[in-house]
Amino acid sequence: MAQPLDRPDLPARFASFADFRLGAKRRIPHFAFEYLDGGIGRDVGLARNYSSLDRVLLTPRTIDEGTPPETALDLLGERWTHPFGVAPVGMGGLFHPESAPALAKRSAKLGTPFCLSFVASHSLETIVSAMGRAPWHQFYWPRPDDVQNDILARMKALGVTVIMPTLDIPGHQWRERTIRAGVAAKPSPWVTLRDVAPKPLWAWETLKYGKPGLPNIQTYSGGGPAEAEMFLLQNCIRPIGPEEIRRLRDKWDGKIVVKGVMAPEDAEDFVKVGVDGIVVSNHGGRQLDAAPGAPEMLPPIVEAVGGKTAILADGGVRDGMDVLRLLALGADFVMVGRLPYFACAAMGARGAASLDLLAMQVRTVMAQLGVRNVEELRRLKVEIA
Repeated sequence: MAQPLDRPDLPARFASFADFRLGAKRRIPHFAFEYLDGGIGRDVGLARNYSSLDRVLLTPRTIDEGTPPETALDLLGERWTHPFGVAPVGMGGLFHPESAPALAKRSAKLGTPFCLSFVASHSLETIVSAMGRAPWHQFYWPRPDDVQNDILARMKALGVTVIMPTLDIPGHQWRERTIRAGVAAKPSPWVTLRDVAPKPLWAWETLKYGKPGLPNIQTYSGGGPAEAEMFLLQNCIRPIGPEEIRRLRDKWDGKIVVKGVMAPEDAEDFVKVGVDGIVVSNHGGRQLDAAPGAPEMLPPIVEAVGGKTAILADGGVRDGMDVLRLLALGADFVMVGRLPYFACAAMGARGAASLDLLAMQVRTVMAQLGVRNVEELRRLKVEIA
């Protein structure tokens, strides 16, 4: 007999990704919303992330009475309660001062990973304190050897076990929406006044917690956000290929998961240098408007890798159905970025309960599909409409 759903602790008006996005647009300044919501160029790649997921059709099966769906799985040497984690999102303090700590804390409680961005508004140490354990850590691998060595030493001392170097930002890009919105380390006073004046609650919370910075970069750049941005551009935004990752492999004895692989040939090359995982990702549609979405590239990458390393995927996930679509296409795990950060932008730290909503949706859709675990999900008939 069906049981009532265990509803997440969210206001009734927030029941979906679209609700979170609309709530964020109403609550935070225009420049902050454009940074979180925007892609690049004409937003064709961003739209493709969503549309390519919508095209994935799963044929449901019927099953006899049995146990509830099992969502737990093993990944990178750990057992996770749900098949998704929180993807790295930069400058989270723009959306709400406590977005990253709240999501990190909720992830730990749910038993699912949280990955901190190198360009986060909170330091790695702050997130460790919030979680009670170390997060995964994503970074744009800097050139100077002394900075590289210090980053690795800090992460090891804090207990980080998984690092996620990002490969898909080989150079600085011109993101039209953020340019028009005035997103910059030193925004003009006029842009700030224009956008902040209609958002008094956001302004008050930002004053209360302090202007968001880039502490993980400022540790090495010195100065404020402007100096951090210059350090990032000069030292971290650069091409990174298999040879660079091989050198990183020699320095780091934990897990390495490279983020931003879209070609099967590249996936094979990274397997050869010893990575523990690959994230099939087009950087949320923010780097190349012509890039395919993860659903289009997952099957050939999974075939090329042949089980030799873990395959993760991100991009365009709006609910539990989308998580299951990516898993059915062959991903071992799914990372979700915009959804929980939109939720925190819309309702503050309470938005971390969006992860509970996602977990509930995964369970309910698995039941609707007639599968009791991820292995059964992968045996379903999958079509691309």
